[in-house]
Amino acid sequence: MSFRIIEHEGRRVRVAVVRTPKGVWVGYPGGAKFFADTSAKAGNAASTGDAVVAPMTARVVQVRTKPGAKVAEGDLLLVLEAMKMEYRLTAPREGVVAEVGCSEGELVDLGTTLVRLESS
Repeated sequence: MSFRIIEHEGRRVRVAVVRTPKGVWVGYPGGAKFFADTSAKAGNAASTGDAVVAPMTARVVQVRTKPGAKVAEGDLLLVLEAMKMEYRLTAPREGVVAEVGCSEGELVDLGTTLVRLESS
């Protein structure tokens, strides 16, 4: 994770920038936004949605899935908490949960694989 100072509406604001295989997360006061990398090549695990990774260092508040569970695109997999905000991580595609790499209450680092999916 790196931090940058940007100017927004005449004010200087510190933002966190996190690069992932799928794109870039930008965390700012009051929220976060993901910018997808549209140039990713097919066949790479991250671009096919096989792994859901931590977009920042955070505490796992809820794990809403388990290995063997069938999920649809958009299903809630887990909830993270960072900087007094909750982040709901959802399934990037339909599949079966192959592995859950975290547990409730655990502190996870940026880029940690939290859930791995396989084709159904």
